[in-house]
Amino acid sequence: MSQNILLALTIINFLGFIYLLYLILTKFRRLSPENKQISETAGRIEKIKLVRFNPFDDVGGDQSFILVLLNKENSGILLTSLHHRSFTRIYAKPIKNGQGDNITLSKEEKSAILKAINS
Repeated sequence: MSQNILLALTIINFLGFIYLLYLILTKFRRLSPENKQISETAGRIEKIKLVRFNPFDDVGGDQSFILVLLNKENSGILLTSLHHRSFTRIYAKPIKNGQGDNITLSKEEKSAILKAINS
């Protein structure tokens, strides 16, 4: 019974992640005309990197991941999903010039950004 509940929660979290990604990508397309320069820069995602990792000692496998979406100026977004047996958390963080835009990044997130920039 509890396995079915966990499976249902995992599916709901995954669908929520897909919807969050959809909202972020559509926001890039809906910028106002006065932000045309930002729109032209942000609308061109040129570097994409997906990195899987295991942040918890008691969970087997690399079920957590980081998705990095950057433009040619190394600005964009970073989506982090932390999966544990009892929860899944998803974080979205802005990236500007290859660094966190007024936000702290974990060592895994910094590594994923560097991999995206160098790919």
